[in-house]
Amino acid sequence: MTCLYIVPSYYVRNFRRSLSQEGVPAQVTTIPGLVAQILKEGLVSYKEDEIQEELAIWQSVERHATVLNFFGPIAHYPGFKQELKWLFRQLDLGEDIFGQMPQEGQIELFLLHASYQDVLNDKGVLSAAGQIRRSLQLVKETRVLPEIRTIRLQGLAELSPLEQELIDHLAKGRVLETSWPDVPASSIEVRKATDPVDEVEMIGQALRMDIEAGVPLDKLGVAFPSLGQYLPIVISVFAKLKIPWRAPEVSLRNTPLGKTLLTTLLAELQGWHKHHLELLTAPGWGFPYGLTAEEHRSLRLAPPLKGLPAWRNYLGSQSGWNEVLGILTEATSELVSRPLAAYGLWLEQMLDELQPERWVMPQDNLENWAELVKAWDGMQTIARSIRDCHWTISPEQFIWLFESLLDSYKIQGRRVFAEQVQMMSIEQLGAYTYDHLYVGGLVEGQFPQRKSAHWLTKSRPNLAASQLYERLTHGAKNLHLFYPEVDREGKLNLPATILPSEKGVSPVLLPEADHQPSLFLGRGFLKDDQLLKQLQERVLHEGLTVSQLNSYANCPYQFFCSYVLKLTPDEEASLELDAREHGNFIHHALQAFWEEYLEGPLPLVDDAQGKIEGLLRSEYAKEGVSPSSTRIRTMRNFIRHDLSLVQRGFRPHYLERRFQGLAIDTPKGPVALRGRIDRIDGNADGAYVLYDYKTGSAPQINSMMEGKDVQIAAYLLAARDILPGGLNVGAAYYVIGDRSRKGIFHADYAKTLDVTRGKNVLDEESFQDQNEKFAEVLQRHIWRILQGEFPIEPVSPRICSFCAFQGICRKEVGS
Repeated sequence: MTCLYIVPSYYVRNFRRSLSQEGVPAQVTTIPGLVAQILKEGLVSYKEDEIQEELAIWQSVERHATVLNFFGPIAHYPGFKQELKWLFRQLDLGEDIFGQMPQEGQIELFLLHASYQDVLNDKGVLSAAGQIRRSLQLVKETRVLPEIRTIRLQGLAELSPLEQELIDHLAKGRVLETSWPDVPASSIEVRKATDPVDEVEMIGQALRMDIEAGVPLDKLGVAFPSLGQYLPIVISVFAKLKIPWRAPEVSLRNTPLGKTLLTTLLAELQGWHKHHLELLTAPGWGFPYGLTAEEHRSLRLAPPLKGLPAWRNYLGSQSGWNEVLGILTEATSELVSRPLAAYGLWLEQMLDELQPERWVMPQDNLENWAELVKAWDGMQTIARSIRDCHWTISPEQFIWLFESLLDSYKIQGRRVFAEQVQMMSIEQLGAYTYDHLYVGGLVEGQFPQRKSAHWLTKSRPNLAASQLYERLTHGAKNLHLFYPEVDREGKLNLPATILPSEKGVSPVLLPEADHQPSLFLGRGFLKDDQLLKQLQERVLHEGLTVSQLNSYANCPYQFFCSYVLKLTPDEEASLELDAREHGNFIHHALQAFWEEYLEGPLPLVDDAQGKIEGLLRSEYAKEGVSPSSTRIRTMRNFIRHDLSLVQRGFRPHYLERRFQGLAIDTPKGPVALRGRIDRIDGNADGAYVLYDYKTGSAPQINSMMEGKDVQIAAYLLAARDILPGGLNVGAAYYVIGDRSRKGIFHADYAKTLDVTRGKNVLDEESFQDQNEKFAEVLQRHIWRILQGEFPIEPVSPRICSFCAFQGICRKEVGS
């Protein structure tokens, strides 16, 4: 009886060796290997070509670009083609991908998919999914692999519907087993490194000790959440420690040839800056030019010029540079909109000038030469493929396509017969049990990785953290987990929240229960009862400022860092004024201006503009500097607009008005809010509106009305105590730059206030309802603070962009 083991591709060698040593009569293969074997038995001939598959996607979009309505606005973006690549694969594998896609989008997707299949059929190409479907037909028609009695799925992730159907039909009349390694008593160790380099060195030294202790190399594994980020460090450190390891495949884009050609294209579009020439002439990286040390030095000392003509004037007198710039000028002279086939010819001509021997001769370094030959062959394959495509394409579109083709073409590492340490990503773990598994890079944001949802289906290709951690613990008898305190730029990391805290893990590497607040906050909840009590007492006794509460509304973890941990970001020493200082000068100038005109006649426009300019200059002069002409012009325009607004009936009555004691009730007791309102304008009938000057941009109206920005909400509620006899009719940010006012206004006063009617202009009932909603929002935020809830949940990527603590939370900006 023969058993067929179906395993992930990166474990085939391990299983074959292990089963051979045990004398078990078995075959070991992968899903693609099984499919290939079935097609071979069925005498099916076919062609695999990922380059043609990529081109088929672009060609299908090009064919139907003029009739796309749903996808039309995004069809020209390269990201759309990458999305289609994933969608087509999901469709071909039988996945349901239409959960959140409108009917119009489904129709256009089927149209593009049918066109894509037509192109592949014309080229005689059978995709991976097409091969599975064809093998499924053979399995249904005849009994294949008759010698197999048992099929065992070992450590495979969830199969696609098409793959599962193939296995189910193949298993008819056979025993089907599913197995995952199970190590009931894993030894788990967590270790902290100072930075990624130190982390890899710690892993390398531990591996070296295991190897010298006689542990078989195939029983040693290394994994990272983002293997690509660690590869440059691993290559250097493992070479120094003489650790034999199996390098993963690399894309053609990451070879010297790929980088050189892609940089040449990008440089032409971006205008040939200094860094382009530095990259293209770097020894061992760019074009194989033989520049002298003096010629390299000339570039390093060169000013930041732009364009090849400027560089030729500056460097062309040197013979080496004259040759380089001549070749680059000729190479980029034909980068214009033209048929794609012409770009294929251009690429072939470039390759004629870039033979592998230009970089290194085989007798000097056979291994490097062999890698260059693989890259050169891959580039020739791309050139030949696009020679058959005749639609017109712009230089920008060609670069996008070229990048995608380079990423699609993979180059396998050098094959060796000796055993090596396995290197992989964490998502590839689970099928094989190592004696020792070393896993690095376990920090928040990387484990598990935050991945963007797909554009069209809104689905996220994420494995849950618990699933990933289960793969770790079931992947080795001895598990060694590592995380670096800081990244390569020196920014502080947080260890992944999934890291174990159970008995047996070194306590010095985990948060100590000394009742001191820590950066290590797990999922964002303060669970130490003593610390939580101290926080509650502080908030109830001292109250909060509006600025502090707004910080919590923007991002609870930002508030945790500044208020609970009392962290103060280091200020960079600079001879330039920062945005805060500029804002203070403008606030002071406006305050001084209106203090003279709270009563009495208003100044003429020319006089007001001269006065505000003088006040602004006076504020800047205190620091020994002068305001820019742009800032002066902005303030003159602002005061002209402000005077015209005041003349409509609402005039400044209070400036820099402080308030305190705004009580927000909570189950723990009232919490007092305090703050300062820049300006309160009132009319003769007792109605008033609140303004907060903004020298930058203001939050969006939706954010204010939903309570994501609580400053306006707090001002509206505080106004009841400041002016109990008046009628509040609005509160807004008054933006200095564009003179707009973004806030909430009463509909009865919209015309007098010169406010355009919109969803933020409310009738009496809605205005009062909004005030009540604001009170509930403030109450909810304060209660969450008292409960110790501080998750990393910024309301928008914009908050992260200007956060002083983004180096701590490690949440990527814009994710």
